[in-house]
Amino acid sequence: MSPKILIADDHQLFGNGLKELLQKDNRYEVHGPIKHEDEIKHAISGLRPDILLLDINLNGINGIQLGKVLKNNFPDLKIIIITMYENLTFLAQSKEAGLNGYLLKDCETSELLNGIKEVLNGGTCFVEMENVFFESETFKDSFLEKYNITEREMEIMNHLKNGRTNEEIAKRLFLSFHTVKTHRKNIYNKLGVSNVAELIDFASQNP
Repeated sequence: MSPKILIADDHQLFGNGLKELLQKDNRYEVHGPIKHEDEIKHAISGLRPDILLLDINLNGINGIQLGKVLKNNFPDLKIIIITMYENLTFLAQSKEAGLNGYLLKDCETSELLNGIKEVLNGGTCFVEMENVFFESETFKDSFLEKYNITEREMEIMNHLKNGRTNEEIAKRLFLSFHTVKTHRKNIYNKLGVSNVAELIDFASQNP
């Protein structure tokens, strides 16, 4: 019997795309996407899936907290968080909640399939996070407000910290080269720096 996978995601387009991708693999029986808490609990009770692919933000519901509840109610259920948030705090919370994995929505197909296989075999699949300026959401929010930095600019700052060029950042964020270049110029102007080394030094000294 093929392992059952249930997808819980409130972005219908992504959820349907994920379902189609997994169905092409032919190894799994795939259900969903669904997005409401009661619907998820009902589906788990009826389907008894082997793995739940769970988004962090489901119509205002915290997916990590929901995952912890589901693990308590369904001890045999494996849960992998699938999210857009490259966030060390969320990653740590997922591990503390006893979940089985944390993958990013823009991960390679091979990483997703290997992660599912690993979890089905009793392992885990937690993404290795890159260096970010602020692991604490409190410090990050304070920095954004203090220096009038947008969430998009912070995202670009983190890519710059990891040594990526404007071209590489544009490709990863599905932005034009010109847009990334403009964001980078705005970041430098707001913080009074002129290169990545100065940017890293400034942020480390001004949390």
